[in-house]
Amino acid sequence: MNRLAELRKAKGMRQAELAQIMEVSQATLSNWERGVHDLDNESLLKLARIFGCTTDYLLGYSANVEGDDAQMEQIYYRIAQDAKNSGISPHDLQLALDFLKKARERDNNESGQIFK
Repeated sequence: MNRLAELRKAKGMRQAELAQIMEVSQATLSNWERGVHDLDNESLLKLARIFGCTTDYLLGYSANVEGDDAQMEQIYYRIAQDAKNSGISPHDLQLALDFLKKARERDNNESGQIFK
């Protein structure tokens, strides 16, 4: 099951509008929404970008609309805003991130694990 129709309706789009953006016929879009035809990879990626979701969410494989990358991007943005508001320079913020990376590497090496 895919969530294409759900996402399209949530954005207030008609099938004809989305079909035009996707450069496909409305019948093709309807077939995708009803699961009559599978999405090709290129169309799947384009739809995920349009709706700001993961391909897994679009296809119904994940309940998480935003993937780890989107969540990390939001976290980084908030941290950057907090740093700016606190007078922390971008350079100092980068030093803090570098320190955290080194500490993580050290912890991983000491525990004998490559990844946690």
